[in-house]
Amino acid sequence: MGSLQTSRRSLLTATASFALIGVAGANDGSESDSSRESYQILEGTDHETTVYRTTASADGPTVVVVGGMHGNEVGGYEAASAIAEWDIDAGTLVTIPRANAEAVELGTRSGDDGIDLNRQFPQGQEPTTDVARAIWNVLENHDPDIVIDLHESIGIYAGGPVDGVGQAIFHSDGAETATDADQAADTVSQNLVDEPALEFTTDTFAGPETEPSGLLVHKAARDLDAQSFLIETLSRGPALETRVQWHTRLVTDLVEEGLFEAETTPEDSSDETADGSSDETAGDADDSSDETTGAGSDGSSDETANDSDDEVIEQCPAGDA
Repeated sequence: MGSLQTSRRSLLTATASFALIGVAGANDGSESDSSRESYQILEGTDHETTVYRTTASADGPTVVVVGGMHGNEVGGYEAASAIAEWDIDAGTLVTIPRANAEAVELGTRSGDDGIDLNRQFPQGQEPTTDVARAIWNVLENHDPDIVIDLHESIGIYAGGPVDGVGQAIFHSDGAETATDADQAADTVSQNLVDEPALEFTTDTFAGPETEPSGLLVHKAARDLDAQSFLIETLSRGPALETRVQWHTRLVTDLVEEGLFEAETTPEDSSDETADGSSDETAGDADDSSDETTGAGSDGSSDETANDSDDEVIEQCPAGDA
């Protein structure tokens, strides 16, 4: 992985009150010097959700991981929930597992308002909804070095969003960021993926001249100068446990050089690799407004419609997001 800047920015105090929820032990069983806190955003509304922050005593990068931007992409928010419990050796880890809490509760891509949350982050401007502004405030308050957004899609990425964007890591512009994404994709494909068709690929979600389309990661890259990654797994076919394992391992590989010592890198949540087993995800949405056509799927009865083919729409303007 490319080297990560440490202590690049000062951590601003979040406006919400923090609730200390404990000091966890390191993954090797020894006591860790990291502390874990949580606080609520959008408190008292249908969109109320929890932000988790783990801070190590040693200097290191600040990483923000987001899940649940689309409420029917279960693997992403389940993985983010697991990541929120990680112990770290350096830096700060901020996690928003259920960013679009109302949509997660409904099991649909968007909340009752029908607004795609991951289109509400225009570059150089204020986010366009209350939920988007609350999420962006978290990022601004912590000024991250790395931002990772976790998603799922019903089809495998093949160079454009028409058939889906699954099994891919999309990243911001820059040689170091591209190398990090390539290495993470290769590691997971070699160690956790049995079927060649399910191996991960990488692509940019935006080049220097690309017009933004309101993605969180695009705004983070442009406005905060953060290394930004958007991870997409399939939402159908592989079991939920496998998809969560892919997400968590990819995030581990992207951040381990900055947050972890070698002996305390988080272990995989499962020793099983993807075998094309039937999806176990309950409550996936069946929204009719899915922009993907489902190419690359196995014809299973997974109801996850409305998956986020749109994550690279700025690079592939044929989409209607």
